[in-house]
Amino acid sequence: MSYIGQNELFSFRDGRCESLPGKVLSSARAAGFGKVLAGTAGRFIAGCGNYSHTHILYALCSGLSECGREVYLCEDTDMQSFRYSIPMLSADCGVYISGTGQTVIMDFFRRDRLPFSRSETLSVMNGAPAERAGRPGRLTQFTSFRSIYLNSIRDSLGPDMLPISAGVSCGCREVRSLWLEFFSGESDELVFQVSEDGSRVNAYSRSAGFISHEKLLICYAAKCAVHGQRVWLPDQVHYAAEESAGSMISRFSRDELPEDAASQRHLFDPLYMCTALASDVKSFLHMAGRLPAFSSSKREVTVDAPDKVPVGKSLTAPGGRVILERSGRNRISVLAQAYSAETAAELCCSWTEKLRRFDKCGGPLI
Repeated sequence: MSYIGQNELFSFRDGRCESLPGKVLSSARAAGFGKVLAGTAGRFIAGCGNYSHTHILYALCSGLSECGREVYLCEDTDMQSFRYSIPMLSADCGVYISGTGQTVIMDFFRRDRLPFSRSETLSVMNGAPAERAGRPGRLTQFTSFRSIYLNSIRDSLGPDMLPISAGVSCGCREVRSLWLEFFSGESDELVFQVSEDGSRVNAYSRSAGFISHEKLLICYAAKCAVHGQRVWLPDQVHYAAEESAGSMISRFSRDELPEDAASQRHLFDPLYMCTALASDVKSFLHMAGRLPAFSSSKREVTVDAPDKVPVGKSLTAPGGRVILERSGRNRISVLAQAYSAETAAELCCSWTEKLRRFDKCGGPLI
């Protein structure tokens, strides 16, 4: 996620904000932030990853309600079930609260379940509190949509396919339990490594080796292409995807999301994507092993004038391409993509030095 900026309480990235170090997000401040968020939509769904931030959840929802917004709230739910429920409740915006200790993280999702774009996140960061309404909006509690979410994946599989033979590694017990609804949890051949919020996954196979989240996306695109289905992928996914799925791939940027892309579940649901792939393990691992060799290299550079750097653009370079993103208040991330690890590393090193010279001496960067 690309860094956008910060205000007195939060640092903002695409579709997410995180409380600043040393800043305590009190209930009063959370209610005030809810009034700002009220200016972005009419109906909200708000959820909490665990009970440690329940007071923030209720305060945020109180601020939304005071401005006349209708709010559905759930005290304890996993992110994937929460995201799945957003359009089912006809919500315009979903806010998922997580974090550890004093750190509070809020993820913002659109009605199509995808994260807020850069422009939408900016409207939250720079927004003013909405006016108090004549009557408060309705607050409605609901329980997790976990069962409905799980059944939606089961319905996409054959009744005799479960459990799929694969191991599952995840630091969050609740998220791991979701995956164990479909996978055996033990396998010598295939293991999925899931992030604690369930939003990203890598895999490891004895035959195909390490399979990154990016490679999983490309495998899924290739699987769909075989059946004549067009697949949307973010611009940042390696350009090697076109070699695997050819003309059946379309690209989108964070701020230009076509309606057809928003309807594709692999973009927001890694569990759904991995069950679709692993439902035929032999074919999946064969496909993963046949992917063209490609590599990415990433570094961060500290600069004094990050606003002058052309971030968010894909820059063609000899042997590959480079993508520059804001990764912090005074940091730029350099992502170099190529077919060989050596070329990717060289591009990354070259552009790192270009950025340092540009920051020090000025002059043309491109």
